[in-house]
Amino acid sequence: MRIANWYSGLGFREKVLVWLAATVVLALASYWGTLLVLSLLGYGGQGNSQGAANAPGVTSPGGGTGSGSAGAVPNIGVKIASARWEGEKAVVEGTWKGDLSSVHCDLLQGGDQGRATDWWDRGVPAKMNWSHKTFTQVFVQAKGTKIKNPVDPNEPYWVRCSGLFSGGWSTSGSAKVEGTPPS
Repeated sequence: MRIANWYSGLGFREKVLVWLAATVVLALASYWGTLLVLSLLGYGGQGNSQGAANAPGVTSPGGGTGSGSAGAVPNIGVKIASARWEGEKAVVEGTWKGDLSSVHCDLLQGGDQGRATDWWDRGVPAKMNWSHKTFTQVFVQAKGTKIKNPVDPNEPYWVRCSGLFSGGWSTSGSAKVEGTPPS
């Protein structure tokens, strides 16, 4: 009853301001509630090692995730089959599905969300087998440059490989590099 009495005592301008404020509060609550529900359902935009259609990690040509205004999400994906240390190098092997344009892999120190290390030679591209839809990326030590972040055999290393597909679509996958890095 107090709220009704308070509201009835307001002038026209104050009532308009109250309605505007209530609309803004409801819109923000709806927005944040939707974000909360989507994050709980796993639609946080992080990479997806399976690369399935309509999955998080699939990025539309407009930069959004999922099936945005660009239409249905195509059946695309990047999957890392293996990632391992072989002596002085890290070797990543993977597959893709869909109309791929290119694959790019990064070596991360400290975990899946770790930092990219400057230890490896970025001039060595992934080797693509187009007929089998497979790729291999070999990370070798960069020569002739000052390395600020040498490989630490006590740290975990991960790889993240991103695929760019026709129509501007992209997706990525990540995996732990098995074995022990060189010391």
